[in-house]
Amino acid sequence: MNELEQLYKIAPVYSELFDKQLAFALSPSRFITALCSSRAGKTKVCAAIAIQELITRPNSLGLYLALTDKSVADIFFPPLKEFLSKYCPEAKVTADEVAFPNGSKLLIAGANNMAKIESFRGIKLLFCIIDEAASFRQHILKYLIDEIIIQRLSDLQGKLMLIGTPAAHCMGLFYDITELNLEEGWDNHRWTALDNPHMAEQWNKDAKLFLQRKKTTEANPKYRREFKGQWATDEEALMIKPFTVNNPITPFNIESWRTVIAIDFGFNDQTAFSVIGWRKDMPKAYVLETFGESKLSVSGIAQHLIRLKQKYKPMKIVGDPAGASKIIIAEYAEKYHIYIDAAQKSNKADYIEIFNDALLNDELILCPNTTNELQKEMKAVVWNEGHTRELEGTKCDHLDATLYAFRETLEYLEKIVVLKPIDDAERERQFMAQVIKEDKKRQENHKGDTFFDDISSFL
Repeated sequence: MNELEQLYKIAPVYSELFDKQLAFALSPSRFITALCSSRAGKTKVCAAIAIQELITRPNSLGLYLALTDKSVADIFFPPLKEFLSKYCPEAKVTADEVAFPNGSKLLIAGANNMAKIESFRGIKLLFCIIDEAASFRQHILKYLIDEIIIQRLSDLQGKLMLIGTPAAHCMGLFYDITELNLEEGWDNHRWTALDNPHMAEQWNKDAKLFLQRKKTTEANPKYRREFKGQWATDEEALMIKPFTVNNPITPFNIESWRTVIAIDFGFNDQTAFSVIGWRKDMPKAYVLETFGESKLSVSGIAQHLIRLKQKYKPMKIVGDPAGASKIIIAEYAEKYHIYIDAAQKSNKADYIEIFNDALLNDELILCPNTTNELQKEMKAVVWNEGHTRELEGTKCDHLDATLYAFRETLEYLEKIVVLKPIDDAERERQFMAQVIKEDKKRQENHKGDTFFDDISSFL
């Protein structure tokens, strides 16, 4: 009996895996990544690992995390249920766990359910799998790993597995580990759908078809990510276009500047604040300051707003009405004399384009040093497939607050009359147009007056 036959006798579910998947499953490292193309079978190997580990270790706990509860149902459950029907039909499956006959459990959650994830504190984990790692909001991913998961794995020296497809933004923890090797101790694995014997032929046809349809080459960023599993920045997928970072020509002062403050309310996510300002006589706006903080109370947010009001004397404060109830908004007004209008949120995609135009034309400029987090978000946020808003899971708290402020700013900037410089030819044209206009007006005023007709005979 060869080694594979011996392995399949001990771990029969692994007979479902091809060589690259099997190498990932058998890695002796505690910290493992899989960077794959689409349709490479990365979620399938996770289902196999979860089942095999838990049916051989009684009374153990494993954890699978995906981006949302919906992605758990759509992506993870199909291969999981297929394997369970073959290798452990007695297991009981619910929306958030799989209970095995030997007392082991697989806990399942979307990262959008932070209340549930917080409940995992105190348990001992045999392993944790984090799927779609490139698409997680980075502060959430780091929080999950550093504040919750690592400690849960410590007792049993369990494994942490990060898997995913490269994202267009080429940033974040998953990128740092799999591409830049900035963290030591990780065993990095890579494969594509061409390594998957169940998909190789179809995938090869689709890859060629993609190049033909798009009239492009294999250097195309989307082709590299989806078909080759490589990190590649894609400016078309990025929501925000290139922007300028610079200080205002004249420093901010209350007398000659006008400002708008915006808030994007959050709790597990950050509550983000953004201030946009412009001089009264100049239709050029600056993002003067952005910052954010998690788990702020009503009084904590109020203290930040009181400071900002004193510093900037804003014309208006706006906030995301979905992020704070009417009762809380009323409390700001009654208790702190802070009046917050509802931010405009409709037609987000259209206003993103207006926002981009302002950035490209230097009509909106980011101040250095005070907008660092906003700059990071603007370089990383990508469109969803419908180009209607950001991709689900993308961090954009500072960007949303800034967009709210920008939309209010437009109302005031449009009222400023801009006197553009003119050359001599244009000045002559305007002079002659004014002469003709005045002469025509004079003729109309004297229409019907016979005095000029009477004196014409003497001329």
